[in-house]
Amino acid sequence: MNYVGFQILKMSNILDQIFADKKVELSTTRRNSPLSEIKHRVEDQPPARDVYKVLAKGGTTRIIAEIKPRTPFKGELRRGFDAKAIAGEYVENGAAILSILTESNYFGSSIEIFQGVKEVAPIPLMRKDFIFDEYQIYESRAYGADLFLLIATWLDKYLMRDLLCIGEELGMPALIETHNEQDLEKAFEASAKMIGINNRDLTNGKTDLEITRRLAPMALQEKDKILVCESGIHGRKEIEEFEELGVHAFLIGESLMVSKNIPAKLKELLGCEES
Repeated sequence: MNYVGFQILKMSNILDQIFADKKVELSTTRRNSPLSEIKHRVEDQPPARDVYKVLAKGGTTRIIAEIKPRTPFKGELRRGFDAKAIAGEYVENGAAILSILTESNYFGSSIEIFQGVKEVAPIPLMRKDFIFDEYQIYESRAYGADLFLLIATWLDKYLMRDLLCIGEELGMPALIETHNEQDLEKAFEASAKMIGINNRDLTNGKTDLEITRRLAPMALQEKDKILVCESGIHGRKEIEEFEELGVHAFLIGESLMVSKNIPAKLKELLGCEES
């Protein structure tokens, strides 16, 4: 499936640039660690944790807490970045799932950082990267991912469906990230079970919570979908508003990463801050 299904896009924005650089990087990764070797590592992994069970649980707010050193829009997010320490604080203070960004050129992370978090986190882990090739799916499972992210804005529906199917064969579902109505249509056509609505436009970094307000009713038209709100969440009131709209979980990174007190911020977002 190597690169089949790519959208033919001009190099006009940061998202295009990231995927183009990822394509080059993947060529090197393949040479250093052939797919056959990665598949062998997959066989040594325990079964993926049940992400659906975690996110579909009612009665409490579910937060997918994200770990990332920096972004191409905001630069460095946290001095003295320590992924394992951050993961420990997330786990101890109520995160349902951890999202670990593994892109290196623009976000300063790596698959090795994911592996380090895996060693200390007993809850499901999502690999968040710019995924477009089957190799990356197998690689995610080989490093212990329980869930992975696919960006509908950049993938066509056929490639997205193929990648979803490979993940399902490995017992590892995907969160399909959308940003507009066209993305949602692609997610439905690919039979996505988990849909994320990203309030951030990845082509320019702008964030607008109206995206979720507009798209949530459409995303929930089909039954048995898990809906995740991504980006731009800073406080408890926003979470309560979107839970009323039917959102099941919230992927929150920047608000936590820049916080001076991660445990307190996470408890505030969960609605269990100390009085």
